[in-house]
Amino acid sequence: MSLLTWTAYLLMACEGYLIYAVGFIAPFLRHDLGVPPWLAALPSSVMAVGLVGASVLSGRLNARIGPRAAVRAWTALMGLSALLLATPISILPVLLGALLFGASIGGVLVHVNSALGGGRRGGTLLTRANLWSVAGGLAGPLVLSAAATGVGWWFGLLAPVPFLAMLALALPPSPARDRPAAPDPDPPAARNADPSPARETVLAGLPRAYWLSWLFMVVLIGAEFSFVVWGSQLVSARAGIGDVAATGLASLYVAGMIAGRLALSTGLATEWRQTTVLRASTILAVAGAALTLLAADPTLAGLGLLLGGVGISPAYPLGASLAIAHAQDTPVLASAWLPAASGLAIFSAPLGLGLVVGLAGVVGAWLLVLGMLALGLAVIVRIPSPPATAPDRVAITVG
Repeated sequence: MSLLTWTAYLLMACEGYLIYAVGFIAPFLRHDLGVPPWLAALPSSVMAVGLVGASVLSGRLNARIGPRAAVRAWTALMGLSALLLATPISILPVLLGALLFGASIGGVLVHVNSALGGGRRGGTLLTRANLWSVAGGLAGPLVLSAAATGVGWWFGLLAPVPFLAMLALALPPSPARDRPAAPDPDPPAARNADPSPARETVLAGLPRAYWLSWLFMVVLIGAEFSFVVWGSQLVSARAGIGDVAATGLASLYVAGMIAGRLALSTGLATEWRQTTVLRASTILAVAGAALTLLAADPTLAGLGLLLGGVGISPAYPLGASLAIAHAQDTPVLASAWLPAASGLAIFSAPLGLGLVVGLAGVVGAWLLVLGMLALGLAVIVRIPSPPATAPDRVAITVG
């Protein structure tokens, strides 16, 4: 396996470790700093803002200093953000760290997605990269908890810093390059004179199929984090069990995500079309969300969460690979917009669902999750398979 691939995997493990840790420091901030619950939970929202902002900055930074220097800068920024997150003298350095961490995630994802995504094996390698992220995410809360019982919870946030420092020195550049647009052989005047040839709509330099893939990711990632934030509370309300037991059942959702990505990491998506896998998995996610809503029995509710996790698991890695494959000539530009999809979904979907929970309760609000998944299904059936000539950049060995 190439140095490019291994360093991308390790980078994603560090990203997953910190992104989960940011979500789990809220009770520590409340206890140590005495801040109200909404302020203790604010770092996750601030992180999402930084993630969206990186979509604007990452492409410009790549163009100005080159892809190797850019990814190393984003990696160093991630290490700096960890140091700020581990400085709980007040909420301000923590919020600044969350903002910088969100921005660094965006830059790192541009590197990983453009380097590994697209081509025949892009979905498989992005799935494996996201498995490393999940593995890091599982380790984050465990290390944070262990540190809290000993030296202090903030030391748990420093665990990835040595790895990030090493990666900032050793990361190879991405082989992905945007090709300059060729002159239009059919200028607007000629098209107006002969409107018969069908032409694909292009927005911001990217084709319609890319933006449909982007929209699919927004909707499915929104549903994913709605499961994470509200799934256990729905099970508690419908199955009549306590919060502790419901939280334990919610781990089945994570288990489903891991199981789905493990299956895809074997190369399943290279044997079947990515659009076929995404359509089938979205239907499975709808079934899981519906069963979670309707189940009055904890066992059935747990099955619904498990199915939901399996169904949603391909949405990010395969959705990103599909989007990049539809933007063959501009993989870096295409990758630069993908963090905005994640940031928009993470910021808006759980928050919007929470507002509706306040009005209609968690059972009534869960209909929005079903609506999001139904919208995702309506979008994915309109996305064609990418051209067979999509380049397989991941075959390039660097190092």
